[in-house]
Amino acid sequence: MRISRVFFFLLITGLFVACSEIEGDGSAQSEEIEETSEDIVEEENNSELEVEDADVKMVWITYHNQRFDFCVDYPSNFLTLQGESENHDGNTFSNANGSSEMRASGIYNALDETIADAFERATENDRYYDEEKKITYKLQKDNWFVASGKYYESIFYLKSILVEDTFYTLYFEYHSSEATQFDEIIKRTTNDFPDC
Repeated sequence: MRISRVFFFLLITGLFVACSEIEGDGSAQSEEIEETSEDIVEEENNSELEVEDADVKMVWITYHNQRFDFCVDYPSNFLTLQGESENHDGNTFSNANGSSEMRASGIYNALDETIADAFERATENDRYYDEEKKITYKLQKDNWFVASGKYYESIFYLKSILVEDTFYTLYFEYHSSEATQFDEIIKRTTNDFPDC
């Protein structure tokens, strides 16, 4: 009888300890699951923010240059007008920190150059008027030419068009991290430039 009571007591104690360990493990697993869920929710929120940032729609406004009567669209929520040059031949549009910009300008063809002459002069030695502006792509057709390349840590792209006695030029300089935005800007602005 005494052995039965001892055995019974040990059995109950063993079951109690076993149940306590199971509960402890369950709580730990439960906490791990909650932490994992919070991490997933946080990652999803971050992903949504990144997608929203990447999908920000550009708000387009048209700049009209009175002196040379040309127009160019620019995204006002990405680039800001910096003010016309002193001779009013164009304008510069910069991003918030000034690391990237777009320039639109007109200039009279005072040297009476053909578009081929201007293209050759602008891209001589595969440099765009500056030893550091190394051209990696260039093309001349009809009344226009384009050139693009590297300038230190930046990318540059330009399109110059000869209409009657005036050269109209769009020039872009931007960091590679903004390539997606500038691909869209370049595609839109160069299509109709310099028409109003």
